[in-house]
Amino acid sequence: MISKRLARLLRKHFDAADADAFIAGLLQQADDDALPDNIRANIRRFPDFLAQVDDSYNELDERMRIAVRNLEMSSEELNNSNFALLRHNIATNAMMEGLGQGLLFFGPDGICSPVYSRACLTLLEGNPADRHICDILRLDESQRADFEPLVGLMFDIDSTALSFDELIALAPHFYKHSQGLQIALSYKPMHGATGALMGILLVATDITVKMQAQERLRQKEEQVLRTLRIAGNRASFVHALHVFQTVFDDMAQTRDLQALRRDLHTVKGMANVFFLHDMAKMLHEIEDRVNALPQDGWQSGLRAIRAEFDVRLGLGIDYAHWLGREIWGMEFEAGHDVISVSTAELARFGSDLHAMLQSGGASPDGASRLFFERVASQSVWSMLAFFETQLSYFAEAADRSIRIQHDSGDEVRLFPDFYRAFFDSLTHVARNIMDHAYEPAPLRQILGKPPELQVRIRTSYTDSSRTQFQLVISDDGQGISFDKVTKRLREKREKIEGRTEADLMQHIFDADFSTRDSVDMNAGRGIGMSAVKAAVEKLGGTLRVSSTEGVGTALTVVLPVLWQAHA
Repeated sequence: MISKRLARLLRKHFDAADADAFIAGLLQQADDDALPDNIRANIRRFPDFLAQVDDSYNELDERMRIAVRNLEMSSEELNNSNFALLRHNIATNAMMEGLGQGLLFFGPDGICSPVYSRACLTLLEGNPADRHICDILRLDESQRADFEPLVGLMFDIDSTALSFDELIALAPHFYKHSQGLQIALSYKPMHGATGALMGILLVATDITVKMQAQERLRQKEEQVLRTLRIAGNRASFVHALHVFQTVFDDMAQTRDLQALRRDLHTVKGMANVFFLHDMAKMLHEIEDRVNALPQDGWQSGLRAIRAEFDVRLGLGIDYAHWLGREIWGMEFEAGHDVISVSTAELARFGSDLHAMLQSGGASPDGASRLFFERVASQSVWSMLAFFETQLSYFAEAADRSIRIQHDSGDEVRLFPDFYRAFFDSLTHVARNIMDHAYEPAPLRQILGKPPELQVRIRTSYTDSSRTQFQLVISDDGQGISFDKVTKRLREKREKIEGRTEADLMQHIFDADFSTRDSVDMNAGRGIGMSAVKAAVEKLGGTLRVSSTEGVGTALTVVLPVLWQAHA
């Protein structure tokens, strides 16, 4: 029985309407002796040939069925894979958009990929696709000149000894948003299968809310610290308020511009120590304006400055008074300068005064001195307490470690009112110690020093009659750079040749002398140490500095012991 497929072929090619009859008739011819033997042999093999053709067709059909089945299976798997990829893309997109972060990729040429999150449009204020990363981040020429080579190094890490993390630390980490948002930038390496860096993922995160929360927390912490600082230094705070008001009131009619500059610099430091930072910033503004006044005819300009800041300074002082009332009550300023004396000490004073009068050796000066020494004096250490507070404050503000030590000396006692301006001026000494003496802890350990900066304070009388006392404030820091001192002196055209190093070092007390190259909120104007010198000389005293680079610095102040106001 021949298959239908073969029957169709025989009809098509041999016009055989009946395939079986056609095959039977063909085989009969194989018995015809008139035909050559080879033809009769081929005729006899024709049915086998047709059977093999039929088997080939059947095999082809089977292969086609398998191929179709495989294709159907592959299509289903492909559809499933495509669907899984679609779900992955949807999930990735949802994750990218759900995080609210701006995500983009850039390559070694700095050009950003077309793939990015929609948050880039808001956080980075534009479509980053096919744009240079420097343009996206709005870098100026200087920043661009730094960042472009840095990108090249990131993709050619073998050309530098720095790691990717070390390089990326030099990249911009904040985007300056035109609407005031706080946008933080971070960078992640994207490696290929071989481990080579294929691209960099930039992540832009809106940290505005976080920064606002941190600022509120900082303000609350500062409020607590301000309260503790004021509460622990009542007399110093009340005195500072009086100084603020005095400097403010005298500004318009002062005849000594240099003295005003010193006073402004001093009260600014005091304001910072009490966490009155808004007032300190305002005083810094006033300093800038005062320093810009011409040498001639500055009085009218000063009056204009006083008028311009009148309301703001008045509000600042009112706020400081309000803080005092909140802590101590309405009468917080009353009694701040009261000296407490025990009844036993009063009794000894009365007894000694009586004995002095009976002996006939009493004199007005002797009786006055006995009164001041026994009743109206304070220990110099109580007057230095605020200086130590300022040292600690400036150390904390700069995240530096300090250790304050009292060297054994005499128990010097003074009448405080005469010395307040001098002890106020020590705020500049505290500032200078933290600015100029600081050394990193690892360096100090290499040099064989304790990790914390050591500050020593010593007081003593200079003679047995106790008519003078000496205050020495020393540190074991890096010392004053003599090269910087001489460089600045040459700039000021001071004579240097033939003078000793110790003598030249005393120029740090000159007005407008500073070894710093820039001015900031706290230092660099060259006013601080001249303010100390002015306060010392006003009391009839002397001061001197000695310093050795790498070893430390010592400030020595000698002042008279006053029992009446110094002329």
